[in-house]
Amino acid sequence: MARTMTEEEYAALGLQAPSARIDPPGAPRDVAGLIARAAAQCPDDEALVDSRGSYSFRELDAAVTAVASLFDGAGIGAGDRVAASLGNENVLVIAFFAAMRLGAVWVGINKILPEGDKRYILAHSGAKLLLTDSSLAEQVEGLRGDIPDLAHVWLLDAEGQDGGWNAALADAANAVAPTPEIDPFAPAAIMYTSGTTGVPKGVVHSQHNMIVVPAAAFAHGLMTPEARRGSALPLTITNVMILGPVSAFLACKPFLFAPSIKIEPLIEWIAAQRIGQVAFVPTMIYDLLQAGLDLPGHFRMASGGAPLPHAVREAFFKRYGYHVSPSYGLTEAPTVVAHSFDAVPPEGASGHALPHLEISIRDADGNPIPAGTVGEVCFRATQTGDWANVYTPPLGYWREGEKTAALLRGGVVHSGDHGSLDADGWLTIADRSSELILRGGSNVYPAEIERVLHAHDDVADCAVVGKPDLRMGMLTVACVQPARAGIDLAVLEAELVALCRDKLTRYKVPDEWRFLDAFPRNAMGKVVKPKLRELVAPAD
Repeated sequence: MARTMTEEEYAALGLQAPSARIDPPGAPRDVAGLIARAAAQCPDDEALVDSRGSYSFRELDAAVTAVASLFDGAGIGAGDRVAASLGNENVLVIAFFAAMRLGAVWVGINKILPEGDKRYILAHSGAKLLLTDSSLAEQVEGLRGDIPDLAHVWLLDAEGQDGGWNAALADAANAVAPTPEIDPFAPAAIMYTSGTTGVPKGVVHSQHNMIVVPAAAFAHGLMTPEARRGSALPLTITNVMILGPVSAFLACKPFLFAPSIKIEPLIEWIAAQRIGQVAFVPTMIYDLLQAGLDLPGHFRMASGGAPLPHAVREAFFKRYGYHVSPSYGLTEAPTVVAHSFDAVPPEGASGHALPHLEISIRDADGNPIPAGTVGEVCFRATQTGDWANVYTPPLGYWREGEKTAALLRGGVVHSGDHGSLDADGWLTIADRSSELILRGGSNVYPAEIERVLHAHDDVADCAVVGKPDLRMGMLTVACVQPARAGIDLAVLEAELVALCRDKLTRYKVPDEWRFLDAFPRNAMGKVVKPKLRELVAPAD
């Protein structure tokens, strides 16, 4: 039996030990054994497919064993961090499950992140191994010397620089790897998400946390266990990994990578491959409506990642004859907290609590407040039934003990988002924080952009706010006060755009620019952002 981590060991990582350790009823207790379990039940069934090839469950189990053996030979063991910055391809899934099999800690890094963000995540997580490809070779060379813990960098598509990856897969049938006992409640993944200051925070989840999401949903007849699953969104986002391969392999069903995020080939692929579950964000649904495409009869649309504008919901219903299922989730959960299931939600509502969870709305002191009142959205394990106390909250923020304590205070998970519950339990989100901009399903924190803009000598002050947009949900508007009169604003805008493109991920570069002689300020001299929002998006 695996040794259980002590409270002191959790605390040394800035984390909190779970208060309960209850296995999910009728389901595996960890992610590590999912593929071996499926290989025993349906060895020759299709398991994993990308544009280059496919694996049966028997072949996938052998591939994971081979890579786990390779990791072990590189000194990767329980608790070591394995980072991956790869595109959507089979090797990404194989690496994830190999890390889980050894009890290592997974760190997904989106390829489009700028070099500075990659450096921070690798250093902050203490990653020992980075898996990437030759498209990032120049970036990797620029950061390797700054990260002393990073013992290995493997370019999986470069001969002689892959750490033996391709040779290991070629001989997978003969591979033998350690099979350590897994502590399901130990750290297993660090999911980096921008904080309100723009500095990424590492949300830590256990294998138990990851398996409970689909296990609870399937146990309650939700999330269509028999569906063929796929994704066009990047699986370096670990929430997508959970809702994709983890969920698929728990049900012994295949997972397929979409050929494109572009809407026409995506819909063609859904029809041809009879995909039943694939994550859509509101921007993709808007593009679908603009393209006027038919949906396959077997497919039912759901939306996540950001609120779906009411006008888009209504247009979808008029076009396809049924309502899009909205949801509410966050990295700290992980994944989904509330969903509409098969019901038609009230206007603006996101859904009901998933059956293994209990949602409450609380005031600033952490006290529950009445139905219909706006407060902070909090959640915890359900307290009744077969799933009572099975869900465990996030273990916290990696090496951030104070932030962990704030997140988990009072025995509930504090989302930081504001919303209300009606008398029937429908959750409606009022805002996802006073500053956060949800642009096309991606979080944009103004402080991160403002720090970049302030670095320009001709910027006296700046403030970034969101503006409602039918397609993207919100657009990012940069309001800038020039440092002096007479500046050529067209030249300044071009320079600021170039600066942002160099320092920020593409989706964080402002969509619009406004140049102001002065900002509205309060008595303390602080910019009054609600006034700026009114300026950039005046009420009708």
